[in-house]
Amino acid sequence: MFWADRIADQIRERKPKDGKAFLVRDEKTMSGRPHVGSMRSVAVHGTVTEALNDLGASAHFVFELNDFDPLDSIPGFLPEEKFKEYLGKPLFTVPSPEPGFANYAEFFGQEYIGVHKKAGFVAEYYRATELYRSGKMDSYIKTALTRAADVRRILKEISGSEKDDTWLPISVVCEKCGKMMTARTYDFDGETVAYACDKNPDDIKSCGHSGRVSPFGGGGKLFWKIDWAAKWGAVGVDVEGGGKDHSTKGGARDVANHIAKEIFNIEPPFDTPYEFFLIGGKKMSTSKGRGVSANGMSELFPSQVFRLVLIGK
Repeated sequence: MFWADRIADQIRERKPKDGKAFLVRDEKTMSGRPHVGSMRSVAVHGTVTEALNDLGASAHFVFELNDFDPLDSIPGFLPEEKFKEYLGKPLFTVPSPEPGFANYAEFFGQEYIGVHKKAGFVAEYYRATELYRSGKMDSYIKTALTRAADVRRILKEISGSEKDDTWLPISVVCEKCGKMMTARTYDFDGETVAYACDKNPDDIKSCGHSGRVSPFGGGGKLFWKIDWAAKWGAVGVDVEGGGKDHSTKGGARDVANHIAKEIFNIEPPFDTPYEFFLIGGKKMSTSKGRGVSANGMSELFPSQVFRLVLIGK
């Protein structure tokens, strides 16, 4: 039996009673040119969606282009002098490497969508900023901030990550320098969070500004393990997997599962852990520019051969 049919059979047992279509979700942070290894996730989710539909269980594949994470490093193929000032800023505020695109994330996102199409995978696309600005994440943000102590407890119990008593599970953009990696949040009063731009991660300098901002309507972004769980509820996800490193005990999926159940009171979606495509025995990296690009590989092979490489195992 083809692996996707086997997984689809397992998913069908969880069919919602209201008869709605299964929603299969995937996402990629647009921090650089996606490597071919990132297509493993697209292939798994896209093929499972096709298998569900082939078996008569209606399914819909949605894909998030994450444009709300910060630019944390500059890929080697881009000029450092041009992009250094944007380190730490959200991707949607970073200029496109080439003219004709709204921002950095859109430039790489449009190229990535083209690769999906070449491999024959069909998805509905949305941006992380659209999801946050729409207000669909607001109730999850409020719950996470109100129950920040419980979030800190779960992180410690499940992954061993300890946070101080002022830590909040959200990132905001500094109103003065526009960076989010340097802004430390604390003190949620029900409407706003206080922040201080005083962190200096990876030699990204902070400006020292402090203030209060609303975390709602796109004013803030949940840290990713909490963000992952919140999106399952906000988008209505039935199926979403991740790389095998996330699926280990104490890994990101384990943390997100506990956050979903204990904080947001939602059932985690069906999980489909998968292996990686490696280069030199190591994971490829989009932000570091390590690995063969997905676009380059898609141009090297005919579409059907490229697809077969992705879904063969």
